[in-house]
Order: sequence, then structure tokens, then C-alpha cells
Amino acid sequence: MKRILLTLLVIFSLVCSCRNSKHTVVVQNKFIKVNGIQTHYLDFGGHGMPVILVHSEAWDATTFKDFGPQLTDDNWVIAVTRPGYGNSGMGEYNVESQGNHLIAFLEALKIERAVFIANSSASKELTYLAENYSNRVAGVVYLSGPATPWLDVSVDDPYKASEMFGRSSPVANSEKNDRKKITEIRQNYKPRHYTLDSFKINVPALFFVSQKGREGHEKGVAALLFAGSPLMEDLRKTFPSSPLRSHLDRVATDSIYRKEKFNEMHDSIAKEFFFKLASDTILQRKIYDFHMQNVYPLTVEAQDKLMNAYGQNLTIVKLDVPQIVGYEYRDTPELIIEPIKNYLKQISLD
Repeated sequence: MKRILLTLLVIFSLVCSCRNSKHTVVVQNKFIKVNGIQTHYLDFGGHGMPVILVHSEAWDATTFKDFGPQLTDDNWVIAVTRPGYGNSGMGEYNVESQGNHLIAFLEALKIERAVFIANSSASKELTYLAENYSNRVAGVVYLSGPATPWLDVSVDDPYKASEMFGRSSPVANSEKNDRKKITEIRQNYKPRHYTLDSFKINVPALFFVSQKGREGHEKGVAALLFAGSPLMEDLRKTFPSSPLRSHLDRVATDSIYRKEKFNEMHDSIAKEFFFKLASDTILQRKIYDFHMQNVYPLTVEAQDKLMNAYGQNLTIVKLDVPQIVGYEYRDTPELIIEPIKNYLKQISLD
């Protein structure tokens, strides 16, 4: 325990400098106790409306180390590491507990209201906060567009493609994060608007959408994509240049690299599944057909429900890209930074 506390104190004292377009931003690693949980966060400084950056399952606050400074001209910007991830202490993984912790985090910092920005799986937390804490949430920004990660697409999947993809993640192999267990816990969340069509969300929201008005990869199957299936070739080619795109290209075209990546999976069941999937074109087709017949229509329906729930509170920004990856903040921030700044200015005026 003493060693852990000493490590925390050392990290607490670290300061790094990042430069945005106008000035140098001093980024501070900080810790604060929130309901007894040691919570790590990066304080990028700035003045104005507080902005809280929330990471998805595979990351921590440091994923926003380059993005956060770009928003500090008119806002106080913070990236928080959620309980159970990175250098934060352990906590409950269910969406309700994670969302409540974010509100408690505001209280610990004496912040009355804030804008929350998140992507991917953390879209659950955004929706939970907007539905349940409208008095504390000034606005929400969905970096992954109309993402609906509360859809449980694996329950009736006879091929278990979604489950195997989750188990293949490196996050599932760490001592701190059991991805399979986390997925099982978090899939129980269902937002109120999803089961009650009349429910409306009274919080301003910003969505990024692709050229076609949605995320753009609704027909994609993650397991097939990461197995290098030819069925995903057209989708793979629409990914922007990034480390992820390079990885997907190599998995699809380099059998030695693909084998290396499969062998890095610590989950033996997932490893066996992906080795079989990569070489079994019949299985690939069955998984794809199941997705198109079952998952795809449910995804579109859920996206429509989410957008309808926000109604006139929703601002939609269509980007000139074939798909919204959700990691534009890391790979192509120039696509989204100005729309976010404009959105934040409007909220400040309101």
C-alpha cells in the first residue's frame, strides 16, 4: 500500500506541457478521492464552462492528452480516468455506478454543471447522465455519433462473434480489467428512451455523422473486420489513415502478422475462434448474414430512437467522411475541433 501511495504522489507531481494553436497548456496529473475511490484525472486548465472528457473501455484519461489542450481557449478542460481503469481505484463497472461516479466527481471538484464528451462504449454513460442528471449536465458530445452500445447483439448470436471479439481485446488480459466480465455487467444497461418512446432528453447534444447521416459502419462486423475477412474489405478501405487502419490492412493482407496478433490473445477460447474464423469463409458468411438480418435493423432502429429522444436539443454535424470512427479526436482532430468549439460557445451563451 505504501508503495502504491508513493507512486500516486510521484505521478501527482508530474507536469507535462502540450501546445495548441494559441498558447502553451500545462497539463497536470491529479488525484482526488471520490466517494472513497482514488480518481485520476488530467487537468488541462482553461477558464469557462467545465468540460469533462470520458474515455471508453480500452483507455484512460491519457488518451485525451493531445486533444484536451485544443479546447482550453474558452473552457476548463478535464479528462477523467473512470473507476477500474488506469491509475484510478477500483469501482463498480455497471453504467449506473460509472455515471453516478462522474457526478460525484463534479461535486468533489465543486463543479455545478459541465459538458461531457465521450466516444464508443462510454456513449452509455453520456446517455445515462443526460437522462438522469439534466440539472448537472450542460451538454453532451457523442464523438462516435449516434452510437448505441446498449444493444445486446450477442445474446441470440449462435456464432458468438460479438462475445469473442470482446474477449479478444488486450484489455481483457490485464489483471485489473476482465473484459468478458465487464461486458456482461454493462450489457444490462438499457436507457429509458429505448424502452419508453415518449421519453425525451432535455439536454443539448452534439452528434457527428458520416456522409450518409449515420455512423457509416452499421453493416460492419467487428469480429470479421479483425479476422481480415474479405467481406469487410469495402468497409476497411473507408477507415481513415491511422494506426487502426494500418493494423486492419495488415491483418487482412499479411498472414504472418495476422497469426502473430491472434497468438497475442490471452483468452484461449477467443484465440481458437479467430484462427478458425480467419480461414473459414463459410462461417464468415454465416456471421455476416446473421448481422445483416438481425443486428443491422436493430442498430438503425436504436439510432433513430436516440436521435428522436433528443429531438430539438440535438445538433447534428455531418462530416465529409464515409464513416465516423469515434477516434477522430486522436487521429484527425481537425475534422471535429471547430464544431465542438462552436457548440461549447453556444452552450455558454445559453
